[in-house]
Amino acid sequence: SWGYNPDYFLAPDKYYGSKNSLKEFIDSCHSKGIAVLMDIALNHTTGLNPLAALYWNTSNNQPAADNPWLNVTARHPYNVFNDFNHESLQTRYFTSRVIEHWLQEYKLDGFRWDLSKGFTQNALCGGSTSDETCISQYHQDRVDIWKRYYDTMQLKSPGTYCILEHFAVDAEEIALSNYGMLLWGNANYNFAEAAMGWVATSNFDSYLHTSRGWSNPYLVSYMESHDEERLMYKNLQFGNSAGSYNIRDLNTALKRIELCAGFFMTAPGPKMIWEFGELGYDQSINRCVNGTVDPNCRLDNKPILWNYQKVIHRKRLYDIFTSLNKLRFHSWYKDVFIANNINLTRNLSGAFKTMTIRSATDSSMLCVLGNFDVTAQT
Repeated sequence: SWGYNPDYFLAPDKYYGSKNSLKEFIDSCHSKGIAVLMDIALNHTTGLNPLAALYWNTSNNQPAADNPWLNVTARHPYNVFNDFNHESLQTRYFTSRVIEHWLQEYKLDGFRWDLSKGFTQNALCGGSTSDETCISQYHQDRVDIWKRYYDTMQLKSPGTYCILEHFAVDAEEIALSNYGMLLWGNANYNFAEAAMGWVATSNFDSYLHTSRGWSNPYLVSYMESHDEERLMYKNLQFGNSAGSYNIRDLNTALKRIELCAGFFMTAPGPKMIWEFGELGYDQSINRCVNGTVDPNCRLDNKPILWNYQKVIHRKRLYDIFTSLNKLRFHSWYKDVFIANNINLTRNLSGAFKTMTIRSATDSSMLCVLGNFDVTAQT
């Protein structure tokens, strides 16, 4: 199911193992200092969920008008299956119970909330269910809903992480981040353009919380995700070239990911690394089981290529990701990555990109520079 057609919100899918095995896994991670967050979809549910089945209109194959938890029809353009009404007191109680169950019974460290922008009843401008501009506007009811759920998380397990897949206007994301929530920041397109050497469209400045006017470094930026194409695949398929310098060469393509990582990992705030990106995973997100590439194969199983660790240039990339992560915890620079008050200057629009970050006390400075062109620069 990949977690997107949820039925029973209080149990792990048996495909992934038993509940005790999951608890053991979480305990093992905690023993190594690793926090565990669950990606959860509570925007919607399938008709198999008892909350849907108990109040169901069989004639129209949709929730009944008196359903305490679900809207009869979706209140926003992104919905699949059946849309939860998060203004309903019954839905709020159910969601609170789900939060409590996973944080206390399984000792999870928080959630990444899927499609958090859908938690509103007021995203239908002019009655349209496909108005992207409307759903992305500032919605006070949505802010209030998320503040309540965030408060519930902190009440049930203080200090747990609340990450939203939101993608709304900056004003709303600032309000949520100021309250303590973290939000996803999609920087895939511009990092991919930079990696491929297409300079004109390579400005990835938006991966910085400061460029969005945020006071807190609570933007969870990413270069790749389960919704975006792999950078290495695009490098090998569409990379730029000049003379003997060709990004479609494997080793050169890997060096370009090193270059991106240098800027990505040294920016303040948390970062999301999509699985195997640190080894230059180059299988398309649309790869079919038979090896062809087709958009209809988005959810097909992808090969798990542990053998990439035996390829010297891929292992080098892995080591660079490792070193950059360790740098974030170095005593000289740690405050740069977690402090609200930093001095950050950058030029990320051209071929030769630079970024300088100073701590508020000027006790340390981090300087990053790189040439994203396909020709030499000084």
